[in-house]
Amino acid sequence: GDDKGGAGSIYFDRHGNVVRYKMVLTGTSKNCGGGKTPWDTWISCEEKDHDRKGQIYEVDPFGRIEGRRTVLGGKGGSFESFAFDVRGNRTHFFVTEDYRDGALRRFTPTPANWSQPEQMLHGDGVMEYLVLKPESKTVQNRGTYEWTENIKIGMRNAEEYFKSSEGIDTHDNILYFVSKKQHELFTLDLDNFTWSKSSTEHGAFDGQPDAMQRLVDDPEEIVYFTEDGGENAGVHGRDAQGRYFTILESPVYNDETTGLAFSPDGKHMYLAYQKNGLLFDIWRNDGLTFSKKHLNIKYHSEETLINR
Repeated sequence: GDDKGGAGSIYFDRHGNVVRYKMVLTGTSKNCGGGKTPWDTWISCEEKDHDRKGQIYEVDPFGRIEGRRTVLGGKGGSFESFAFDVRGNRTHFFVTEDYRDGALRRFTPTPANWSQPEQMLHGDGVMEYLVLKPESKTVQNRGTYEWTENIKIGMRNAEEYFKSSEGIDTHDNILYFVSKKQHELFTLDLDNFTWSKSSTEHGAFDGQPDAMQRLVDDPEEIVYFTEDGGENAGVHGRDAQGRYFTILESPVYNDETTGLAFSPDGKHMYLAYQKNGLLFDIWRNDGLTFSKKHLNIKYHSEETLINR
């Protein structure tokens, strides 16, 4: 909370060796998940839960352009993660807020000028907030949804149905996000305006779901989660059949795992143990990617054959 934080870039050679590190955003605090833009910049979210005055910044990973505040944060909040839906003539950007009534927001730039994409998060647009509508009083795990420009309606809906939303990602017409407090994964059909949810309380996944990541072009449709707290915090996954499994866990660090990312070839997984200030590079002994069908993992809490 002292504005002495920021975001840094770690540079690798083609063999995965670290060759450089430098800060690309300074003067901020409590920077959390964020996410990548379609034009390869990075969004860094301030998770200021003590006063909800955090903002959202766009950063050039190569440091060629100075980091700058976007319009996504509005009047401030305790922001977590960023995702986008860019298909056909659609251009939408999503941000979660890790607070009990933190509305999930959607920003639509007007216009969506793809000749200057770096300006889209710094100009005019429409900000809307998610409103979930359960199917009925007895069926609360699925339903329809809509977007409203009224933030108070969005906040009330978040507090009722998805407190403290954190990790978020999209794939084709599906948006995924997690509610940390409720230990639930929400799935939204962006075309048909329907939603469903499932519990993340499976096996060794005893903490709160935090950041999430999906391998690009992953044929197995695996969604990966980091974990906020719990015993032996680690990385867990959910496959297309809805099965949960553990990728790795630590008997040493009872801490929040965060910063989950994959190398472009899918062979390296990167994650951090936040309070310990440690960043890990994890790979498979067989040299294959994390998306291969014969990834040798065990469901629930059994050991894996993935080394770090």
